[in-house]
Amino acid sequence: MIEYRCFRNDDPPRLADAWRAADLGPCAHQPMTSAWLEAAVFSKPYFDREGLMVALEDGRALGFAHAGFGPDAEGLTIDHGTGTTMLVVVAPHAERAEIGAALLARSEDYLRRRGARTILGGASPDMGGFYLGLYGGADLPGILSSSPEMQDVFRRAGYTEAERISVLRRSIVGFRPPVNRLQMAIRRSTTLRVIDEPARRTWWEAATTTGIALRRYELWSDSQALLGSASFWDMQPLSSAWGVAAWGLLRVDIEGARRREGLANYMVAEALHDLSQEGASIAEAHVAGSNEAALRLFGKLGFELHDSGIVFRR
Repeated sequence: MIEYRCFRNDDPPRLADAWRAADLGPCAHQPMTSAWLEAAVFSKPYFDREGLMVALEDGRALGFAHAGFGPDAEGLTIDHGTGTTMLVVVAPHAERAEIGAALLARSEDYLRRRGARTILGGASPDMGGFYLGLYGGADLPGILSSSPEMQDVFRRAGYTEAERISVLRRSIVGFRPPVNRLQMAIRRSTTLRVIDEPARRTWWEAATTTGIALRRYELWSDSQALLGSASFWDMQPLSSAWGVAAWGLLRVDIEGARRREGLANYMVAEALHDLSQEGASIAEAHVAGSNEAALRLFGKLGFELHDSGIVFRR
């Protein structure tokens, strides 16, 4: 008989076993261990045991679903208005589809009880409180196409596609920034500063990026005005399983008045060159399908589509 309940303190080894048994695709860290789950999930200050649903049979975890929330507009606390089921992980079983549906239903019930008025499926940059470094790559891309069985759990439950996220990659071995008149003009009038382990700018950023190697590139004008920044992170432990050094781009910010001046292209290209010089082999970025400007930017820099994810909506 299959039992459903919320998380208990002795569950991590069982959940790691279920993760290892499930076919989650190449962008899920393997082999999973309790220690990695502790670092990326259980240690987060907003972890709520009641939001992690577990399915068991004869003491063995068959799978789990994890529900959570994102931050408020200032990144100072949790906003319970919108919630998401970040993952539904189910190991091979004769009743696999039924187990996934039951876990998802319990996750939805938890989100509603906590006040969610909008319910999503899949973790995303806006709803990514857990699993960075364990699933998805450079950021959290909803549910990946390389995890088709997990996508099917949401589709069977009546979810529709709210956003498609492109997972873009390129080799940066020997990368050289483009040389043209605009890029040279930016180089002459700005300074690029490299900051390892920068101060986190909000509580949410601190909570979600603690424990990873973060590097921020800041572009400053000659008059000491901050023009923009790009934040990258060393994609461990995922990249260790790939056998390469990979860095993921978390975000690019350009001051509003200076957008469309080529600053993002210049800053990201210089960052890729710097990372290449330090031995990185691959860079990855995630871009929402609706962000045409970002897709053009990364296309110019030679990024190509590697995978795609879907953020579902109920």
